[in-house]
Amino acid sequence: MAGIAALVGFDPTDPGFRADPYPHYARLRENTPKFQSPLGFWLFTRYEECRLVLGDDRFGYPEGKKAEKTNLLAAGYTSQRNFFFFMNPPNHTRMRSIVREGLSPRVVHNLRAYVEVVANRLLDEALESSEFDLMSSFAHSQPFGVICELLGVPEDDRSRVMKLAQDYLSGIGPAFSVSQDQHKARDVALVELNDYFGSLSTERRRKPADDLLTHLIDANDHDQMSADELLGTCVLLFVAGHSTTTNLIGNGTVSLLRHPDQLARFRAEPDLEGSAIEELLRYDVPTHQSFRIAQEDIKLDEETTIKEGDQVLAIRGSANRDPSVFTDPDRLDLGREDNRHLSFGVGRHICIGSALARMQGKVALRTLFDRAPDLALASDDLQYHESLLVRGLKELPVAPGKTRRSSRTSAGTE
Repeated sequence: MAGIAALVGFDPTDPGFRADPYPHYARLRENTPKFQSPLGFWLFTRYEECRLVLGDDRFGYPEGKKAEKTNLLAAGYTSQRNFFFFMNPPNHTRMRSIVREGLSPRVVHNLRAYVEVVANRLLDEALESSEFDLMSSFAHSQPFGVICELLGVPEDDRSRVMKLAQDYLSGIGPAFSVSQDQHKARDVALVELNDYFGSLSTERRRKPADDLLTHLIDANDHDQMSADELLGTCVLLFVAGHSTTTNLIGNGTVSLLRHPDQLARFRAEPDLEGSAIEELLRYDVPTHQSFRIAQEDIKLDEETTIKEGDQVLAIRGSANRDPSVFTDPDRLDLGREDNRHLSFGVGRHICIGSALARMQGKVALRTLFDRAPDLALASDDLQYHESLLVRGLKELPVAPGKTRRSSRTSAGTE
């Protein structure tokens, strides 16, 4: 729609943009890399400015009365005041240190065996079909199951809270891109998620377990976080802890299937796994933007000054394709060196679950292509979510082909 295009410099409702936003980003980088909307906010598409916004403490999140004016770029922001991700120091530092202990490298390492079991179990069922939706059968189910395991969400509750998470996520993004129905569904879902994790926390206090929720409750009991912060952290980890990984797996699968030369490398070179996941994150990032507010006047260059209180949208999906930083940026290269992508951000607000997401992505893609070496897209008409924030598929129909390997042996079966 022309109205939205005037606000952000491109038309996010254009089917061509949803299918492939990167040519649109390239035009913005070349023509208006520092775009100021008629509504006043800024939109950055080059790597240099995006990295500055994400990593410089002069850009942060609005608090107090300033938070009431942020819904322009962050729909529902004021309801997220207990999400540590949207706090500034010292509260952000305090909260992040607590969560980091619960997601330590040891925790992530110890989870890998469980993730492998879950991945194989899901594929045991999916590979029985001649065609299946990879998103619902595998890409979503694996990380959703893992975050539920971490937070101790019982099996019987998972379908209900999954729907709440989806309703919540559909209402996140710039306000002009979120419908009134999505606004309402998001707010209702947030209330219900708070109620749910409040009840679950009460139950876990009676019966502590070796999980992340018990760790957070212990921090609350020792006055390291408030009761509201406990619930906010549970909701944040729950909704963010699976959605990014879901889209990493989905987007990564499509990227590999559309680049058979790179898929052949992925299969033949196990040692490439680390750089491969970084390149897949760069090439088609699961979330495309980050929001900040200027905490003071910031002079970018002789012509551009960001005023205190100005809202800024950093398009990480564009920054990851900036040719001034990445050689041949539109080419998928699993062996790419010095891959300084911004997919998880930088600085103090870098994604705290990045190690867990990377591990799950590696396990999912390795297991998928080991067990279904003939996997192919069942349709080229892929539909993406109508979101400025999320880059993810609604469905991903795939055909496993004739060769399907058991999780226990490498023997091919017909």
